[in-house]
Amino acid sequence: MRNFVDKLNKYFWYTKAEFRGFIIVVLALAFIYSWDQWGTTSFDSAIGLVNFIKSIIFVAITVFIHHSGQRIMALTMGQKVTHLFWWHGIIIGLILVLVSNGNIKFLAATGAMITTVHIHRLGGFRYGPNLTSLSKIAMTGPASNIIFAALIKSLEWINLLPESVSVPLFNLNLAFAAWNLLPIPPLDGSHILYTSRLTYIFVATTIITYILLAIFLNFYSFIIALLVGGFAWLIYLIKTSL
Repeated sequence: MRNFVDKLNKYFWYTKAEFRGFIIVVLALAFIYSWDQWGTTSFDSAIGLVNFIKSIIFVAITVFIHHSGQRIMALTMGQKVTHLFWWHGIIIGLILVLVSNGNIKFLAATGAMITTVHIHRLGGFRYGPNLTSLSKIAMTGPASNIIFAALIKSLEWINLLPESVSVPLFNLNLAFAAWNLLPIPPLDGSHILYTSRLTYIFVATTIITYILLAIFLNFYSFIIALLVGGFAWLIYLIKTSL
């Protein structure tokens, strides 16, 4: 435990370059997320500015949760994650939100790369970074957002968070997890898919099932989501074995 705490203190926090990238991503995604919140029937700069500031806070929390899960998972494996912002994702997001008049909010603009923390990997299996390690680290990001969203919903149920905070934060974490599962480099989904299609089918189906149940049925169940993901995994396994 002491060794892990030491790794957290040394390697968990952002470098200056990563922090600059984090700020760029947060501002860009907050602008995209709040695109249709600059007034009701007409443009209102005062309302829009307030909503933009709220979006900055919500997006910062969401992105940090995503990155934190990956960084903690990496350190347990003797690896260190470096998060880079993805300019193409920001541009795609701005174009889509513009042409769709705010109906499509593409929220994926970061990628992860790993390096070995050498002193913590001595004697470890397959010394050095590999696709399997990157896949496990990548899937932790969307999973962290889903778990955090469930926690937010639980706090809302017991009246510890107002709906004005819980609802946008819950929806934002679900959306961020879903977009980052797309199998497009350098997004998390690409790392999972390139390592194992079976794993990708299970992870993506499980998370998407949870999101769909939550959004359309107001039903929140990790068990059902895992069962559906397991069923999709089995079907794909049988299909590829024939």
